[in-house]
Amino acid sequence: MIEAALEQSLPLSARHGAERLNEALRAAVFPGGKRWRPILTLLGTMTAGGAAQPALPIACAIEFLHTSSLILDDLPAMDDAKLRRGRATLHLIYGEGPALLAALALLNQAYALLASGGEARAGTSRLITEAARCIGPDGMIGGQAADLDIRASRGNSHALASRQLKTTALARLTIIAGAIASGADEQDVSALARYGDCLGAAYQICDDLLDELGESATIGKNVGQDARHLRSTFTAQFGAEGARRLALDFLAEGKQALQERFGDCQTARLLIEAADLVIVGAGPSRTSTNAASWRAEVKH
Repeated sequence: MIEAALEQSLPLSARHGAERLNEALRAAVFPGGKRWRPILTLLGTMTAGGAAQPALPIACAIEFLHTSSLILDDLPAMDDAKLRRGRATLHLIYGEGPALLAALALLNQAYALLASGGEARAGTSRLITEAARCIGPDGMIGGQAADLDIRASRGNSHALASRQLKTTALARLTIIAGAIASGADEQDVSALARYGDCLGAAYQICDDLLDELGESATIGKNVGQDARHLRSTFTAQFGAEGARRLALDFLAEGKQALQERFGDCQTARLLIEAADLVIVGAGPSRTSTNAASWRAEVKH
């Protein structure tokens, strides 16, 4: 269902001379990972009482935003990555210009889909505002800026909190977008948002762990990027085990937010199971003093 909707929504150009852009767009979106984020969007929508089918455009928008961020993150001016999803990064295949334009096309299409996917005008307006906040200078873009500023990202809890916005801001939007568009109760949206924040924080921590301890052949992208770019990471600050414990604490907090608000709701249970996929095999959690201080910084 999601694949068909993505195909239908893909922002292909009808202009002569844009064939390379269209090829880059298709290569970026198909095949494209596990479609984890659009699935989470639909689950968030249904958990808050909305229907999946009307939320499909919003789920596609989230996937386009995610794909756009990957293209931009891989560019030489950003992370200068060579591998993504087990293949050469988009700019290496099609050139930096077409890759950048593909990212912009997906970003613009995402906003068009968000504007078309709401059941109520008030919900749509709020959704666009929330999306702009999550993607903008205090969200993903701000997180990317922190990534680029080497001086700000060396062993500093404030820098870590800013840097992880790249992941947490989109995770939050992923979970709440469909619920907002369907006119969900404010308390439902708030519980989903807390879950999204915690899920994103845990995901970023695990991404840091994989960058240091994983293998490119297994995870499908370059490893050692943080060390190459002299970035501070959760692994460097807390150690591998401390980072895992911190991730587990975030996941536990996110799960609790769902359970307290939605009880034994089936889709809420699926969201809880999705959280477990982030850090399979991690041990019990006993957060260190430093990690606890960092959690307070994130909440602030």
